[in-house]
Amino acid sequence: MDAIADELGVTTPALYSHVSGRDEILRLAAAEMIRELEPVLVEVADWREWLTRWATLLRARLGEVGEELLEAIDTSLDIAALQLAEQGITLLVAAGLGPDEAGHALWLTARIAFTAGPPGHGSRLPVESARAVIGDDAGPVMAEALDAVGAADADDSFAFDLEVLVAGLASRLDDQVR
Repeated sequence: MDAIADELGVTTPALYSHVSGRDEILRLAAAEMIRELEPVLVEVADWREWLTRWATLLRARLGEVGEELLEAIDTSLDIAALQLAEQGITLLVAAGLGPDEAGHALWLTARIAFTAGPPGHGSRLPVESARAVIGDDAGPVMAEALDAVGAADADDSFAFDLEVLVAGLASRLDDQVR
């Protein structure tokens, strides 16, 4: 609360005169994030584009505080949040997934966004730790994989993860059509 008050240029007691505490601030932040996401997604009619935009926006908004804000969203769901999820689930169901699969797809997309960290600070695989454990015993394929992953931009993992998710859902839908 002190850090938030400092950021706002007010005293901590003044901040408490407007909010009851940390939980209320998280709920307000969650509601604001949902209001920001809605206009960006409302016009999208393709499930692939919707899912990709949603994940990218979640990552940008929640990258640093995802777990705490996720808890706030969970405890303060409102109609706007549910309507936003309804839009994504509707697009996925219209494409051919069942409601349960669509719900799982949205949750997986959110987890990819949350664990990626904020843009520019993507999570890194423990390449150096793996090298230390393996030492000279790494096979040529493992060594090549570690070199490639170690040299990659940390944000590449988010893009790759999202591409794999979308491709997997598309493949699942294609299989259901056959």
